[in-house]
Amino acid sequence: MKKIVRIALKVILAIIFLQNIGFFSFISTMPAEKQAPIKADLGRADNQYLNEKIDKAENLGDNYGPEEYFADLTEIRLKTKNNDFDRYALLNVNYTINVLMARMNENVTRHRKSDSDEGYGQYMKQLSAAQQKCLNITDPEAQKREAEFKIKSSSPTFWQDTFISFLIWFLGFYLKNLPLALVLLWTWWYERKNKISINNPLSFLICLIFYPIVIVRTWIIQARTSTRTFAMSVDLKRRKSDIFSLISENELADIKRFAISDLKIGDYRDYLKNRGLSYQHALMPAMIATFIMLLVSPSMAYTTKNQSADYSKCQVCIKAPPDFQHHDSSQNGHDLVVVIPLTTQKKMFIMTLTWELVLPPAPKRRPGFQTNPDPIPLVA
Repeated sequence: MKKIVRIALKVILAIIFLQNIGFFSFISTMPAEKQAPIKADLGRADNQYLNEKIDKAENLGDNYGPEEYFADLTEIRLKTKNNDFDRYALLNVNYTINVLMARMNENVTRHRKSDSDEGYGQYMKQLSAAQQKCLNITDPEAQKREAEFKIKSSSPTFWQDTFISFLIWFLGFYLKNLPLALVLLWTWWYERKNKISINNPLSFLICLIFYPIVIVRTWIIQARTSTRTFAMSVDLKRRKSDIFSLISENELADIKRFAISDLKIGDYRDYLKNRGLSYQHALMPAMIATFIMLLVSPSMAYTTKNQSADYSKCQVCIKAPPDFQHHDSSQNGHDLVVVIPLTTQKKMFIMTLTWELVLPPAPKRRPGFQTNPDPIPLVA
């Protein structure tokens, strides 16, 4: 119950934090994207229009210059901006632009190799002029915005005013989220020490004052610890006879001790090697090979008895004891034939693989030592 309360509290804190930074207001004020229309011909005319652009560029070949390319690009962008393409032709729009761009890049590369420095410079001026013309038509306000920014940035106090504006924004952000940081840090303290009272109020106050740094640092440490724990868990399973065996509590405690320490993963591998645990599995090849055997070629593991369009059965021969009374006259009385649905075995294997390798370790499913014997010296 306490764990559910802590999780709910963290969710509430996250929601309030997103509200404070204006996330929900930003989402609510975003303009709704206008969907492309569905025309009567289902985009056939639009696709023909785009294909004609590609054919034109291919026919011109080396003569497909900057004016032709940016003229085509301007028409396509204006048509897209006016939402004039059919919904089923939108994918072809991006494809057409990429084809035209590829043709233009080939021509630019050819000019760079074959032209003189003066000729190539003239060609690039021609390209820049055509690009600016395209920008003026498709976004006429861009030049105005650029001019306004140049005027503002040329002011002697521009960068000073920008820095002061940032400080004012950061101070408001800091004070607005300070109560949330107090609750979060107190929750972390309770989770670690299992008590509400603070042993060192001064240290807690310093952490609260520098809460942006403390919270980010804590998240980085937790991410590092989780990554190291997962890597060490995989390394331990690779050394077991059964790669799907569960990790007991004492083994998980040892992994966590290494994960929170400054020791390297190689030190944990040396520790396992000294315990006599050597590699028995290559994780990815073992998974791939097992999937191939079960999903592609089941006959490698079983003898097929009969197969149909929608159902397959296999027989597993098990040596029966001498005193076993066999009732099948077709057998010699020494083998027991068990019929198993092959599709069920596939499903069970995939479920087991997902449970063991994808989900995080659950040591409570197999209890180990109740207390860790601390066999690993973490200090040299």
